[in-house]
Amino acid sequence: MATALAAVVVGGAAALALATPASAATTTICKSSGVPAGYVVIAEGSSISCPYSFPNTWTITTPSNTSTTTMCKVTAVPTGFVVIAEGSSISCPYSFPNTWTIKKPSTSTSTSMCKVTAVPAGFVITAEGSTISCPYSFPNTWSIRTPSTTGTTVVCSVSPIPPGYVVIGTGSSISCPYSFPNTRTIRLP
Repeated sequence: MATALAAVVVGGAAALALATPASAATTTICKSSGVPAGYVVIAEGSSISCPYSFPNTWTITTPSNTSTTTMCKVTAVPTGFVVIAEGSSISCPYSFPNTWTIKKPSTSTSTSMCKVTAVPAGFVITAEGSTISCPYSFPNTWSIRTPSTTGTTVVCSVSPIPPGYVVIGTGSSISCPYSFPNTRTIRLP
């Protein structure tokens, strides 16, 4: 029986390792040790080497800085990453949907993110939208980007204003929530 359980853990980890970037640090730990900072859980499993009842292990990885990572909804989304979709996996605990697909937002183009995580520091909201990939009722996404360092940027009025930027006007856009005026134009002084 222990051999069969080990094969399940190893087989699950091998299948997940194929979808994980080669540069990621992936390992299996006992649930009793806790998940280290900077890692996310990508599967749960069982091992006779770990304490407590089965399932008693986590397969953890460092999220990719250049592509997406699918994580179980058992740990917080790491700082600087955004949720771009939710999904389901038999490798993760709890009822479906039980996964987040996360990524670092682009610093050169807009990124669409689910409204379930905070807008990362240094980014602004330029529009809201809808997708079936994200939870909650429509509209359920934000389009985010870094503001211009040489000109102006029009942001939704719900957007955070990064440190150093000033508001130089207001306006209106059907891409942003709430009644008009619902945008702010920002720039560096």
